[in-house]
Amino acid sequence: MKIAVIGCGWLGFPLARELAKNSSTILGSLRVENRFSELKNANIEPFIYDSVNNSELPQIVKQADWVIICFPPKGAKDYADQIKALINQLDAGVKIIFTSSTGVYPNIVSTLNEEAEIIPDHIVYLAEEAIRNSGNPYIILRLAGLIGPNRHPVRFLSGREIENGEHPVNLVQLTDIIEAVKTIISANKTNVTYNICAPEHPSKKAYYTQMAYEMALAPPVYFAKTDSNGKVVDGSKITKELNFNYKVSIYSVYKD
Repeated sequence: MKIAVIGCGWLGFPLARELAKNSSTILGSLRVENRFSELKNANIEPFIYDSVNNSELPQIVKQADWVIICFPPKGAKDYADQIKALINQLDAGVKIIFTSSTGVYPNIVSTLNEEAEIIPDHIVYLAEEAIRNSGNPYIILRLAGLIGPNRHPVRFLSGREIENGEHPVNLVQLTDIIEAVKTIISANKTNVTYNICAPEHPSKKAYYTQMAYEMALAPPVYFAKTDSNGKVVDGSKITKELNFNYKVSIYSVYKD
């Protein structure tokens, strides 16, 4: 099996590294060559791909069994066009996994599953639509807020004011994202959208206060607009359809 990971950054590299333990050929893209040796040491075949300049994919990637898209928009106004330029290079049978975001859902008072209302002009949802309309088999993974090594939102919130302290958090651990991708590839599941979000939804105030304490950081100091509204993202569809289980609590702290 040949699997290409486009964007070997915070999510893409550990995902590719884990897939390389069990798959015959794992390819991983970087924008520059400075980390080629790091990928090679993890049994990942590196190649250059620059989504901003819509560079050419290697032929082996165009004919891969799976292509996993892991590069975020980072404020790009033409993100959907970047995605189109990438997938237009792929052979018709290549299966695509796109790491989307639960940010496509509006902040409404509801529990939101994959059929819920979305923000139709959201930059990431437009990229989703480009993939759905490509004709290639696909999986859309709408990822909740990301937690993992060197990445926890409380680090950015420490000592700062947070609004809506009673709103629930929607988060997921890196380990569970990787396991979800492995489960999907093993099941050979396509043409479906899954929310990937841990089942724990404490309030922002309770969660970030506790995590600040656990990580020896100053907690957020003030919670404005502490009403009881806010969305809860339901990540249970994948557990029901593919027998996947979230195994890492959002309260677990990675050793950075």
